[in-house]
Amino acid sequence: MKKSLLWGLSFLITLFFAVFQRMTGPTYPVKGGPETFGSAKILSYRFPRSCTVGAADCEIKLKSAAPLEGRAEWTRYRTSGTYVQIPLVYKNGWLFGYLPDQSPAGKLEYKVFIKTESGDTQLGGGPIITRFKGAVPGWILIPHIALMFLFMLFSVRIFLSAAFGLEPVRHSVPATVGFLVLGGFLFGPLTQYYAFGQAWTGFPYGYDLTDNKTLVMLVFWLIALWSTLKAKAARFWLIAAFAVTAVVYFVPHSMFGSELDYAKGQVVTGK
Repeated sequence: MKKSLLWGLSFLITLFFAVFQRMTGPTYPVKGGPETFGSAKILSYRFPRSCTVGAADCEIKLKSAAPLEGRAEWTRYRTSGTYVQIPLVYKNGWLFGYLPDQSPAGKLEYKVFIKTESGDTQLGGGPIITRFKGAVPGWILIPHIALMFLFMLFSVRIFLSAAFGLEPVRHSVPATVGFLVLGGFLFGPLTQYYAFGQAWTGFPYGYDLTDNKTLVMLVFWLIALWSTLKAKAARFWLIAAFAVTAVVYFVPHSMFGSELDYAKGQVVTGK
């Protein structure tokens, strides 16, 4: 019974971290609504901050209670280019438009406006930044996500055992390290290669925060594994490894990642 409760609690904590990472990261779409501007009633809207090249998913969408006019203005991020206007089309209760594809790691800065009785009104704050990525095959992306979820699940479970003074299951620590190695250092770089053309952009080659966070976690979990196998200060290092993992997961995902430098025509990291 106690084991079931600990696994259930571990799953809920892991789910919290997963949702937090997703919703606080720079790729989570800007959402809002309902909002009313005189006779213009916006029921909901969704503005993308991550788009897949060639997938037509870089769609600006607004749901309104009545026909509405609007436009989007975009420019390439960190360039001196002028804003380009695209009209939004109203159809069946939706006002929508598409941002133009960019090369992988390219970013657009854009604003969305609707016509109201008081003039053009901007939605979603702004400007909004969206980054483009290449399509990642499911056989890479699904194992990457699953393995990283299992890594966090086992990490939490090990921490709870250590915190309550219970003996950790010896094979659970090697399994945790295995999940991290496979998810973060095999399928993770493959995911990044398909998405942005570069497999590893962390230390010592770059400043990609996600890669460097993964590297820091591995260092601490290898120490925890060694201490568990040698039975030397295992409880301390297990708690320390989870503490580092928790801090890492509280940092939003995809920050300071790959970005296309339009002036140089190359992908850089750390911005």
